[in-house]
Amino acid sequence: MTLSKKARPVLTLGAMAIALTGCLTDSVPGSVGASSLSASSGAVAMEDFALTLINAQRKKGGIPPLLMRDDLRRVARAHSVDMAARDFHDHTNPDGESPWDRMSAAGIAFSSSAENIAWNNHKNQAEVAVDAWMKSSGHRGNILNAEFTHTGMGIAMDGDDGAYFTQVFTRD
Repeated sequence: MTLSKKARPVLTLGAMAIALTGCLTDSVPGSVGASSLSASSGAVAMEDFALTLINAQRKKGGIPPLLMRDDLRRVARAHSVDMAARDFHDHTNPDGESPWDRMSAAGIAFSSSAENIAWNNHKNQAEVAVDAWMKSSGHRGNILNAEFTHTGMGIAMDGDDGAYFTQVFTRD
C-alpha cells in the first residue's frame, strides 16, 4: 500500500517476510546516494532505542536479542531515506525494488529475512512504532521470530516532523 503524506494517517505500518537463500551481488542498494544516508546523532540514537525496545520484547518471550549489523542498518536507513525523499510508504519502492532486492544489491547473504516499516509523527516516535508493531500479528511475528538473529534499523525524518522506520531481519 502506497500512501502520500496527504492521505496518510498518523501511524502506518507494513510487514513482509520470506525465506530466501544465497543472495549475493556487489552493487549498491536503491537510488539514494551514500551522502544522503548519513544519519544525525538523534536518528542513530532513535534507531538504537527502537532496537532496545524490540530486544526487551524478545527477552520477555525468552528469545535472544537481535544483533545490529551495520550493513543491514545501511539498507534499512536507505529505504527510510528513500520513502521520505519520494513520499511513499511501502516495502517495494517506486522502482519495483523489494526488501530482498535491496539486501541482495548490498551484497548481504541470508537464508531468510523480513522487513517491518512504519511512519508516525508522534512525540515518542520509537515507542509508538514499536508498540504498533507489537500490536500487529505480522510485525510481532517478525520481531519475535527466534530464527532471526541480526537486524538493521533505519530511521529518516521527513519535512513534516514524521519519522520513517525500516527494520530488516535476517538469519545468517
